[in-house]
Amino acid sequence: ALPICSSCDVVIVGGGIVGLATARELILRHPSLSFSLLEKEKELASHQSGHNSGVIHSGIYYTPGSLKAKLCVKGASLCYEYCDRKGIPYKKCGKLIVAVEQEEIPRLKALYERGLQNNVPGLKLISA
Repeated sequence: ALPICSSCDVVIVGGGIVGLATARELILRHPSLSFSLLEKEKELASHQSGHNSGVIHSGIYYTPGSLKAKLCVKGASLCYEYCDRKGIPYKKCGKLIVAVEQEEIPRLKALYERGLQNNVPGLKLISA
């Protein structure tokens, strides 16, 4: 365990993706602040952050105009920009959403429209 500052400006609890991203942003925005990051495990990202699938979500499923939709679309863009700046490799493989039954086609079209309303880049509606 590393020493904890006895008088910190900020203490961040949790060394997962949210805690570490918060710490990074604080360092960038307020470099004069002193802070500690507390993590109960021996390693960072030991729980959910270390077990995710690595998918960057597009925002296609969220309600148009919702904060979740806006943040998802913006966050995906920022994530790709960050990876490009830092030379972190990734694969933009996309997602294929299929209507298996005829009655699923209206829902598929509605999902496509929702994606357009959310400004999800790269959407295409294709037919068999």
